[in-house]
Amino acid sequence: MSTVQLSTIRSRVATAISSIAGTRLSPLPYQAFGRTTNSIAHKAFSVGIGGSDASDDRQRPTEGAMMSTDVFVATAFRIRPLDQLTDIDNALDFENDIIKKVLDRTNTTLYQNLHIKLVSSQRQLTDSGEYMLSTLSFESLHFIPLQ
Repeated sequence: MSTVQLSTIRSRVATAISSIAGTRLSPLPYQAFGRTTNSIAHKAFSVGIGGSDASDDRQRPTEGAMMSTDVFVATAFRIRPLDQLTDIDNALDFENDIIKKVLDRTNTTLYQNLHIKLVSSQRQLTDSGEYMLSTLSFESLHFIPLQ
């Protein structure tokens, strides 16, 4: 397996999610996703790279270091006041669409020298009740370049 930089993993995941109709990549980084303005928040998402752990394998400059890296996806889905239960269901479906895109192993651009698995998903309603915020956690297995 060839090496993949962490920035490339983030970019590939964002590109895969962007292929879902109506989505938009937030202009803010993952850590600041909650500050995305209301005018663009509906179906907005952000991809973040969390911690990485090296495996106990040998780390050769010509092969790279095998890593397990956390990848996070934050999403927002607007909840209309007069149709809240329907929109909650739509938000859950939107979340599932993202999971399907990230785990689509037929996507050879995303899965080139990379393996991704779903770890967890969490969701919460904002204090105003206007948005459902979801956080999807994935684990990626890959080699990072050492030269």
